[in-house]
Amino acid sequence: MSSLAQDDSQQRAELRIAFLKHLPKRLQQLARRGHRYCTEGWDINGLSVLHEDVQRLAGVAGRYGELEVSQTLHSLEGLLERSLGVEQLPNAESSEQMLGLFEALAPERAVAPPRAKQESAAHSGQVARAEASPSHYWRRWAPDNRSALRLVGQTAPAAPAAPLTLALEGEPPEEFSAAKPTPGPAVRPVAAVPAPAKAPTTTTPRRPAAAVKQAARIYHLTDAGELSLELDQKLEAMGYELELLENAAELKEILTALAPDLVVVDAEFLGDLESVGAVLRVTRERTGTKLPLLAISAEDNVPARLTARRAGADALLIAPKSAADVLQKLQELLESGREETYRVLIVEDDRSQGLFAESILRNAGMEARVIGNAFEVLDAMDQFHPDLVLMDLYMPDCDGTELTALIRERDEFLHTPIVFLSGESDIDKHYQALDAGGDDFLSKPIRPKHLISAVSNRVRRARAMLRRVSTRDPKDALTGLFTRSYTLERLNELLGSEDARSRPGGVLFFDLDGVAALRDKLGLSHVEGLLGEAGTMISEALDGVEFACRYGDGCFVAVCPERPDGSMESVATEVRNLLRSHSFSVAGRPVRLRVSVGVAPFRFGFADAGSLLNAAERCAREARASETGVLRFDPPKRGESEAQDSLTALVRQAIDRDGFELLYQPIVAVQGSEESQFQTLLRLRDDQGRLHTAAEIIPTAERADLMADVDRWVMNQALRMIELRRQAGNPVRLFVNQAATTLASAGHSDWIAHQLRVRNIPGTELTLELTLEDIDTYLDAIVEFCEALIPSGVHFCLSRFETGNRGDVVLEKLPVDFVKLSARYLSTLQTQGTRDALRGIVDRAHRRGLQVIAQRVEDAQSAATLWMSGVDYIQGNLVQQAGRELNFDFQSAVL
Repeated sequence: MSSLAQDDSQQRAELRIAFLKHLPKRLQQLARRGHRYCTEGWDINGLSVLHEDVQRLAGVAGRYGELEVSQTLHSLEGLLERSLGVEQLPNAESSEQMLGLFEALAPERAVAPPRAKQESAAHSGQVARAEASPSHYWRRWAPDNRSALRLVGQTAPAAPAAPLTLALEGEPPEEFSAAKPTPGPAVRPVAAVPAPAKAPTTTTPRRPAAAVKQAARIYHLTDAGELSLELDQKLEAMGYELELLENAAELKEILTALAPDLVVVDAEFLGDLESVGAVLRVTRERTGTKLPLLAISAEDNVPARLTARRAGADALLIAPKSAADVLQKLQELLESGREETYRVLIVEDDRSQGLFAESILRNAGMEARVIGNAFEVLDAMDQFHPDLVLMDLYMPDCDGTELTALIRERDEFLHTPIVFLSGESDIDKHYQALDAGGDDFLSKPIRPKHLISAVSNRVRRARAMLRRVSTRDPKDALTGLFTRSYTLERLNELLGSEDARSRPGGVLFFDLDGVAALRDKLGLSHVEGLLGEAGTMISEALDGVEFACRYGDGCFVAVCPERPDGSMESVATEVRNLLRSHSFSVAGRPVRLRVSVGVAPFRFGFADAGSLLNAAERCAREARASETGVLRFDPPKRGESEAQDSLTALVRQAIDRDGFELLYQPIVAVQGSEESQFQTLLRLRDDQGRLHTAAEIIPTAERADLMADVDRWVMNQALRMIELRRQAGNPVRLFVNQAATTLASAGHSDWIAHQLRVRNIPGTELTLELTLEDIDTYLDAIVEFCEALIPSGVHFCLSRFETGNRGDVVLEKLPVDFVKLSARYLSTLQTQGTRDALRGIVDRAHRRGLQVIAQRVEDAQSAATLWMSGVDYIQGNLVQQAGRELNFDFQSAVL
């Protein structure tokens, strides 16, 4: 597959990953809003906005394979649509149905995290370290807590004059009074599992929804400082099961009873860290889990780092500036604790040795695969994607040193650890193996524990480096551009925030025209240097919180999260003018860029980063024809939106129920020919009998990511018609249009070739029509597609052709047999300039052995002018209108 096709495939994969990562949060927010409306009452604006959000999210979730979620969302969409259709708020029965769907959509639905109000003046002076307590902090006063009732840093009085009252937002104040009989600290046995928190009053408080979520259990040895309390609030709001501990003895005691998923130790307890680490090691061995330890230090010095290392801490944070920094590291450790099984490829020609190593690694919880033939290793790596290769040094036909060199030639395996396992004692041989690309050398015989440790350490470090490259350092230091995956992640995060519809900001999509032509003229390395310089200019023109990335071949995306809506177009214009006025020097030649910009604000409720960027890209393409070169996205009006939604549903239904129609229009030789050939034209009839044209169907299918399905339906019907005509003894050639995205997709050429074989159809009876303006981005992949079908005899036609840099470059690369002229030439056919240009196009095409087709010919005068220009075929209503039957008399058709 070409690099452009691979890049496009990678874009789609990154879009999917970024969307799915934030989907649970989006569903929680949607469920929270829905629950509030269903239980507290509806308003018409909220109903409309909720319907739009559900509708958008349903389509994207289905596209990315979340079928169950998509089905639930579609059910909600139907219920909401029913109320909007009759312009009435949902009744009690509908609300009850929707409530069940919202609960099914996000069982862990979280209400707004409760925040503790400030205590009364009588107690405010007693709190020494922080003003606000995190949610669930009332567990310190619960009867199942080991500690006696006390304020932070205080000893509880035997009988306080008044009960301590905490008012949670949205809930009535609850009293926690030490005057009532409560058990002392000895009630909970040392080795007992902590009991669930209970309110020590006769009224049972409503349980915060965050506590319902079965998430990771975290023990926090807290100093109750401001940062710690903020961290605890965030953790509880995110649904983590949090146990707050005030001294190291408490932590060590509870570790012997119940293992958590992670332990956090604040800076105040650095002196106790080693003793905590010792207990933690025992717990890790007892439970067989990694059980990460995160330590915090107030100062960066060698004793602190040594203490953390001796304690076995997985991470040490030095004076974190905010709770967000701690939270990020905490989530990294939790994710690493739940990471995929280590995959090890064992290359060993001695079967018994290979099975020995495999059994050791499998018993250690790793996935291992043994390859005995060196020639099969590269294929195995493509299929298995190992985290590490355990390589024998001596093998027949290809030794380990040579094989390592071959592996390192592949970019995707450049950083895969390769460890040699051999009985070779010659140190020079060791150096040769390491010089070929090996990372380590282990000597046989090796103890199982040593093998497991060596492999685990290497894989763990390799994965940590990969995570660091992809998340911690997502920025290119040279250009200032961020990675595409990081940008998509941030966009989905911004679109998933609760204030997405009211927040400022958006994206700018910079489209640099003619990059493919420049690459062919100047070379790949020179053009990449030019694009790097352009990217740097875009990055430097942005404000501090704004950032940009290279999104595709000649496309850049700038993310402006805080910029007011009104200034988005002005900054787009400024940066565009900066790029257009700059004279780039490439290989000693001055080059100026043609740039158009699409602007898409966040506030229009895009379902995901892909939808947002598609809208911005469409605006950038349309801006090419505008005077300013900048176009801002405006959503369709409600009537237009409903019409689009209706057409999308109609297209889906037509795919499922074979509901499209194909019309046929003859393509007639100007000089006369008996060969029958027709253009296929896609149509779709709605319930009112209106016939929708391809100009309406295709944009709708592209927006809904249904184009591949539509193209396959058209191709199936066209091949079926060719097959029927052959069986009747009336062979025909059909011109069939296919979208560039479909042609560039993997496997489409194989599918067409297979269909031709099983139907016994000569490829010469099929001509695939490729539209010039669509294929530029996918040119290399489409060239590969065409070359794969040439052996089958398939012909190709370049449609809507216009002479110029882009048209000439595409024509030079594609193995086409026909050129179909742009309708622009027909509209100005009577001008001398157009006629001269037309003759030039026809002459050049004929010299290349190509035939020229003029389409949309409506009158005899135009046909005569085209005949004089040397055009080979004409198509249009002058010849015959499109119809369902292929009944044109080609033998009698002569101009």
